[in-house]
Amino acid sequence: MDGIHDMGGMQGFGPVVTPSGDVAFHAAWERRQCAVSLLTKLDRSMIESMPADRYLEAGYYERWLWATERLLVEDGSITSGEVDAWQARLANGEPMPVRADPDAARAALDSVRTTWTFLPTEQALFKEGDAVRVRRMRPSGHNRCPRYVRGTSGIVRSVLGLDALPETADPSSAEPVYSVAFTSTDLWGATSEPPWTVIVDLWESYLEPMEAADG
Repeated sequence: MDGIHDMGGMQGFGPVVTPSGDVAFHAAWERRQCAVSLLTKLDRSMIESMPADRYLEAGYYERWLWATERLLVEDGSITSGEVDAWQARLANGEPMPVRADPDAARAALDSVRTTWTFLPTEQALFKEGDAVRVRRMRPSGHNRCPRYVRGTSGIVRSVLGLDALPETADPSSAEPVYSVAFTSTDLWGATSEPPWTVIVDLWESYLEPMEAADG
C-alpha cells in the first residue's frame, strides 16, 4: 500500500546512512524480537499497517514488535490485553518466562540458512536491453513497487526468474521479475552531483513496454 513506510526518494527525513547502521542489533531485546518474528512468520504487510506517526517515531525492531503483537492478536494466539499484563508482572519482579522448543528453534534457523533462488522462466515478456516504463499505480494493499519509480522509464538489465507476486504471496501467481536500471536524473532531476544508476527489481505486472506507454 502507499504509506509512510515507502520513503524511498522522499526528502526531509534526514540522512539514510547513520553511525553504526551496519550493526544488526543494538539491544538484547532486538535479538529476541527477530527470533519471534521468524517463528510467527511476520510479513511486511502487517508492518505497513502501522499508523504513520508511530512508524516515524519507532525504531526498526520496534516496528517488528508492534506488527508481531497485532499478528498474534488477529490470529487469536493472544488477546489485546495480555501484553500489557505481562509487562506489569515483569515490572513487579516476576521472572522472565523461558520455554525450550528445540524443534521450533531448528526450523527458524533452517529458514534463514536456506539459500533461496528464483525459479527459471522461459515466458518473460521483456528481455535484457528492453526499454520499459513502470506503470503509474496507487495500490490499496501491499506491493513491492516503490513510488519513486512509478511512471519512469528504464532499461531491463536482466531477467531474474519467477517469483510469487508480493500482493498475493501465492506461488500460483508467480511471474517474471526483472532487474531494471534507472538514471538518477530521470527519477529526481538534475542535481549538483554527477548522475548515477539506480537498479530496482520489479515484477512483470509493474511494467509496460515503452511503445504501449507512449501510445
